[in-house]
Amino acid sequence: MLRFLLLLLAAAPLHIGRSVPPRMTVLESEQREGYTCQLVEYNVSRDERVRSYLLIPDGAGRRDRRPGLVLLHDHGARFDIGKEKLVRPLSSAPDYIKKSAQQWVDDGFDGVYFGDRLAQAGYVVIVPDALYWGSRSTPLCQEWSRMKFADEPGDINAVKNAVYEGQRSVYDSLARKGVVWAEQTLKEDAAAARLLRRLGCVQKRRIGCFGWSMGAHRAWLLAAFCKQVRTGVALCWMTLMETQVQPYKASDYSMLIPQMREKYDFPDIARWLAPKPFFFLNGLQDKLFPVPAVETAFARMQEIYQEKGAGGRLRTEFFDGPHHCGLAEQDSIMAFLSEQL
Repeated sequence: MLRFLLLLLAAAPLHIGRSVPPRMTVLESEQREGYTCQLVEYNVSRDERVRSYLLIPDGAGRRDRRPGLVLLHDHGARFDIGKEKLVRPLSSAPDYIKKSAQQWVDDGFDGVYFGDRLAQAGYVVIVPDALYWGSRSTPLCQEWSRMKFADEPGDINAVKNAVYEGQRSVYDSLARKGVVWAEQTLKEDAAAARLLRRLGCVQKRRIGCFGWSMGAHRAWLLAAFCKQVRTGVALCWMTLMETQVQPYKASDYSMLIPQMREKYDFPDIARWLAPKPFFFLNGLQDKLFPVPAVETAFARMQEIYQEKGAGGRLRTEFFDGPHHCGLAEQDSIMAFLSEQL
């Protein structure tokens, strides 16, 4: 038995551990139609704290616990906002952040803040800022946003390029400490799931996750390696390793986990996802993820689920559209989450 356990541990590419229990502080609260939006802060390690939006449906409590969702924002080379890509900013947020967020959801989500929509549907929703986005971005990221949305003077192209290339510095500075950026993000996303589970208004065994684009990458990692997450949806992020451009672009560094990419292809994540129910979607016109590679990846994941005796628990689909999270895709996602949670 001991040898079997050691083999299992050796096969697993990551270990996110328990870390320290997250302790939450509510910084601000705003009543909305059918739910409350809270700006919260909590520890993800002994010296690192994260800010998130927490949405709690009206009436949710110990006598009426609701399913919980960890929503994970995308990359999009837009760093001034993070959690605001999925939740409407608080009234107290700067006007340039409100404009930036609205432009983002208009382009990517058919004008809908998906987190707010899910909260209105009865889910307790948490949306953390990843490192280098939103409240954890740099002054230069915020300077770009003011230039773009508040007409602050300056060389916006130079600032944009500096912000984009700044991702390499983040990766390198963490690497010098022996930390992998994407692995740190995974641990932080797991802390958000554990925090949800500790809330008295959440059904502890009904926690799921969702992400679009980089958020999808975060979602399938989270579901694979966090036992608190029962199910999830990944929209527009699955492919084969052979499609990845070398050398890496700056935008790759927030998702690069060397010990996984050296040993596994992306669809191999199904080895650790199974037997959890999970839903992968990709657009037929998604220029970032070519259909032939995605088809092969989907087929490989289905094979793994079958091999593990979990046939039927993995759903893989294409939709007629680009790299996008429109209303039709949102409807499909909500239907799946309703079935599972």
